[in-house]
Amino acid sequence: MSYETLDVRIEDRIAWVTLDRPDKLNALTPSSMKELRTVFTELDEDTDVHVAVLRGAGERAFCAGMDVAWSEGLTPAERIEQGRLGEKTFALIERTSIPVIAAVHGYAVGGGLELALAADFIVCADNAKMGLVEITLSARPPYQPKFMDGKPDPDQPAFGGSAPGWGGVKRLPRRVGKARAKEMLFTGIRLDPARALELGLVNSVFPAEEFDKQVSALAERIAAMNRYNLRLVKELVDNEYDWIEPHPS
Repeated sequence: MSYETLDVRIEDRIAWVTLDRPDKLNALTPSSMKELRTVFTELDEDTDVHVAVLRGAGERAFCAGMDVAWSEGLTPAERIEQGRLGEKTFALIERTSIPVIAAVHGYAVGGGLELALAADFIVCADNAKMGLVEITLSARPPYQPKFMDGKPDPDQPAFGGSAPGWGGVKRLPRRVGKARAKEMLFTGIRLDPARALELGLVNSVFPAEEFDKQVSALAERIAAMNRYNLRLVKELVDNEYDWIEPHPS
């Protein structure tokens, strides 16, 4: 099956799911969301796939978050629905029964990091830049991104507040702890790989020139394991269950 925004390959028990809009820094669109749900639903049911690796095409980014053209064209009602769309998509990825690895290089900001957080864990290249930067879009200079050029944040409501809406505010604290998550969310800071590793946001940092090789080796090791054991371990860890006695054969 061919996709508009993704490249999907299945090789020797590994599903390589690549965001494939490198000219747009792999920014997410409604089509991206629909295709991600389709792919991960199918992978969940494919007994020949033991692990999925989520990555971005090109040299510059894993994912730069929500596509600007999509954001700028939304009506107030559509803006509410896009938040639900993103959370629904990432929750489905999170619930996939096989392990999902996010392999991050370059930019993983805003919705891009929220996507990575839906994976079981993140590994990154030493050129990665990661953060939930949404709060900076309505900040005063010099903290507002230069590309905003002083314009108002389209996601900022006339009354009340705005926050990352694709699950980052609940998944980030689970990964790094509440206090560290609050610091990241309050400041909108982008972390370099060393700091991300220190905080526990990523499990490993690999040199960019070795990144594909190291990610492949990790995926191959996980893929060698029994699929049912991988599924069971993921369920036990995610739901904090005890495994006291195995089921009889």
